Amino acid sequence: MRILDIKALKGIVYGLLVIAVLSVACAGAGDEDTAAIPVKEEVQPKVAADTVSSSSYAGDYFPKFEKIKVDPAYKHLEIKPGDSKNFIVTVENKDNKTIELKPKPIITPYTENFINESWISISPSEKALKPGEKQEFQVTVDIPKDADLGSYAVLLALTEKVPEGDVAGPYSNFPGTMQLNIQVWVKPSIQILTPYVNDLVEAGKNYTYEIKLRNTGSKDITISPELTKDMFYSMGMPEQAFGDDAIRVEAPDKIKAGQTAIVKLTLAVPSTAKGSYSGSIDLNIDDPGVREYEGMISLNFRILPVPEKPYENTFEAGTDGPITLEIRANQYGYGLYTTGGNRNLTPSFNVSLIDPSGNKVTPTFVDTKYSGSVTIVDDAYPQPFYFASYPFFRGEGDMATGGMETKNQGSYQGGTTTFVKTYTAPGAVGKWKLSIFPENTENFDYTVTIGAAEK
Repeated sequence: MRILDIKALKGIVYGLLVIAVLSVACAGAGDEDTAAIPVKEEVQPKVAADTVSSSSYAGDYFPKFEKIKVDPAYKHLEIKPGDSKNFIVTVENKDNKTIELKPKPIITPYTENFINESWISISPSEKALKPGEKQEFQVTVDIPKDADLGSYAVLLALTEKVPEGDVAGPYSNFPGTMQLNIQVWVKPSIQILTPYVNDLVEAGKNYTYEIKLRNTGSKDITISPELTKDMFYSMGMPEQAFGDDAIRVEAPDKIKAGQTAIVKLTLAVPSTAKGSYSGSIDLNIDDPGVREYEGMISLNFRILPVPEKPYENTFEAGTDGPITLEIRANQYGYGLYTTGGNRNLTPSFNVSLIDPSGNKVTPTFVDTKYSGSVTIVDDAYPQPFYFASYPFFRGEGDMATGGMETKNQGSYQGGTTTFVKTYTAPGAVGKWKLSIFPENTENFDYTVTIGAAEK
């Protein structure tokens, strides 16, 4: 396929030479009279006559096409090896001439697997379509039993006049073609009941996690779990809080048919660890229905931050009314798949005030309020929303509430728990200094009320 023919190329080169000559002439005129302007006007018609028209110019860059409408323009099929599916494609002639249709599949480069053209048959094999006429074609896709699992992409060309080469790139919607994507798959036997492990951990402590796998098939399936690097940290992201040697993986060699197996994860957090760890476990499941990325378990551990000094800020009191301080902290659903151990990460705060006279005032603790969110789920074992990016949707255990067990109660899955602690102190007009030292929390916000607090 040519981009420019010789005639068009000569016209463009000639036009550029004329423009260059005019530019030199104008530059040599300097500050003289602008009598050269009429010369430019005389030259312009000549250039326009020699150069190509806009329509032929576009035709040189874009291959010739016929005005054909294809419906649908895109189709996605999911087919098991040994099965077949068919669908109807309607072609309409929008041109003012008869168009010869000879449908055929064209292999495209942008695909995981390359389809065999013999897998696709189109009927009728040809048709002379008159202006304004429509024709239905039946497309049948037969997948052999020994076909590789995965994705296949192919372009169906209903006419012979399609661009040569990479038709799936710049001409993906070329008239007279349609995109066909095929997913060859089998039903997986292994159900991964623990899709991720995400936890807030303390430096110097040990934790145990369970990854549950269920074999619903009729044959034993082998597994071989191993730690893998997280791609974001392999691309130069901040250093991990600890190395892979802090995690030990124990797993059986196989999962027997109809049974549930457990992959045990033991984490020993180094005493000097700070920041977070991100990685994954490749379960290496020998199940053709489980694609490689589906057998990856995401691991995310964040070290509980321990500040070295309290948070300080000031506020202005305009009256002598009493001061009410509310401090709110949220505990997200960490530790959903943690087993054993007595975890207690209830947020607490050491609060002090400095009054306008410089005297230290210790506020009086009033009360603590708890609030939580609960999701009703069909399965007793919690399942996540895969598209969420932060763990606020994940289950909450007694690690945050100290006896308020909502982690897994049948069909109830606990979510975020919010703590609100309230303090009061005698007021005075002037500038106050507030000091808050938090424990067992990653976040908090506060509200200072001057005057009588609302009941």
